[in-house]
Amino acid sequence: MVLLMSISKSKNLERKLNNFAEDATTELNNVCGSNLWESLGFIFFDQLKDPEKIAKANFYYGQLQIIKEIKFSI
Repeated sequence: MVLLMSISKSKNLERKLNNFAEDATTELNNVCGSNLWESLGFIFFDQLKDPEKIAKANFYYGQLQIIKEIKFSI
C-alpha cells in the first residue's frame, strides 16, 4: 500500500513538474518571440533589447533548470 502511494505521489509530482516546464517554455517563447533560445540557451537573452524581457527570460530559464534538476533527482 505504501509503495503504491509513493508511486502515485511520484507520478503526480512528475505531472506537476511537466506542467511547470510547459508554462515556463511558453513564457520564454512569448518573451523571446521564438524558440531559438532552446538551442542557444541563456546567451540568446543578450540580444533582447528590453531589460524587463531579459529579466523575465532569465527567470523562466532558471525555472526550467531547477525543474530539470528536480526531475533528475527523482
